[in-house]
Amino acid sequence: MHPTHDNPRGTVYARVGPAPIAAIAASLYQRIDRDPRIRAMFSPDLSESGEAVRDMREFLTQFFGGPEDYSARKGHPRLRARHMRFPIDQAARDAWLSHALGALEYARATHPIDDETAREIAGYFHHASAFMVNQPG
Repeated sequence: MHPTHDNPRGTVYARVGPAPIAAIAASLYQRIDRDPRIRAMFSPDLSESGEAVRDMREFLTQFFGGPEDYSARKGHPRLRARHMRFPIDQAARDAWLSHALGALEYARATHPIDDETAREIAGYFHHASAFMVNQPG
């Protein structure tokens, strides 16, 4: 079962709605856009209206229990397979995770996200980013 669906309070999406998830996606890519350590791994257009942000917003929305627009548009997420072409080592993972957690904190400052929900989102970011590492070191 989807880990976000195990909470008796409902899915993350049901608890927070679409706006905080959109804020996380946009803030994440704003942060990555300024990071020379990992910037080259991402689309040239990381603007809020760009496809990369849309993909992330739809993916997170779907993962956290919202509409399945991502899969309807792009097929199964195949997260690791889609990222295998990029050399992702521990340093790249740590950089991405730092930006994801920063984006979550930004979203918490601008939207109502309770501590339990924030921990659930952060837990997913920790798990997913570790799963993406495909290079030693």
